[in-house]
Amino acid sequence: MRQWDLNSSAARLGLALETLQKANAAAAAQWNDPANRHFQDKYFRPLEPKARRALEAIQRLGELLRKAERECGPES
Repeated sequence: MRQWDLNSSAARLGLALETLQKANAAAAAQWNDPANRHFQDKYFRPLEPKARRALEAIQRLGELLRKAERECGPES
């Protein structure tokens, strides 16, 4: 029996990233000044690749845990 659920956590992270991207686009349509450019460069643009790498890592971890479960589970 599984004690972990990485799929729902990854889905929530993916949805949160999508929501953030939409909110950022809406804000950027109204907020176009040096402060916004600083925010984009320092905080927002670096966030997306980090979130994508986290999602990829969660996927790989899930695969490893499923493999370990198959290899070490009661059926093995």
